[in-house]
Amino acid sequence: MKKAFVIDFDGTITVKDVGFTIVQELSGEKWKEFNELRAQRKIGTPECSRGQWSLVNHNEEDLKNYLKKFSLNKGFKEFLKFANKNSYKLIIASDGYDVYINEILKELTKEELENIHILCNKAVYNKGWKLSFPYENSKCNLCGNCKKKIVKDLKDKGYEMFYVGDGESDKCACVYADKIFAKSFLKEHCEEKNIEYKSFNDFFDILKCI
Repeated sequence: MKKAFVIDFDGTITVKDVGFTIVQELSGEKWKEFNELRAQRKIGTPECSRGQWSLVNHNEEDLKNYLKKFSLNKGFKEFLKFANKNSYKLIIASDGYDVYINEILKELTKEELENIHILCNKAVYNKGWKLSFPYENSKCNLCGNCKKKIVKDLKDKGYEMFYVGDGESDKCACVYADKIFAKSFLKEHCEEKNIEYKSFNDFFDILKCI
């Protein structure tokens, strides 16, 4: 059976949650108000993120310089090499933004990147940050990127599905996968809901199990 991996970015491919750290460190204290409204489900990710990123007073060049502090998780390059060798389908599905995902992935070679398909939200700077959500589920609105649809579509095409994630936006999607690799908040969710999963800290852990 064909195998496909849907992989979260923030806190999964990267060591730290890049999007959250940007908001936490570059937007001032008011970001917490939007976060609280989202936690209460009074607003969804798109509205929350637009509010928070409107507080980020750093242009694209400033942001790219700031991104030098973030690193890829251990074993990710080795994982890509193994996956490409075995012709696995690779999807990065992120509720984060292309402006920092693409910049951080520049650390990879052209060969390492050639088989990765990135599905994420968009951020453009034009006298302030403008966000868009091309993979949003308008019927739900909790996440900016409906990862559940991504996994279900691949499953319907006959792929054996592997899901790798760590956060809130991974909860709905992971249950449609055949195998789940989880850490942090996703791991806690799987344990709470009695969902079978494999624990991981880095991609070397994943390589041991596939």
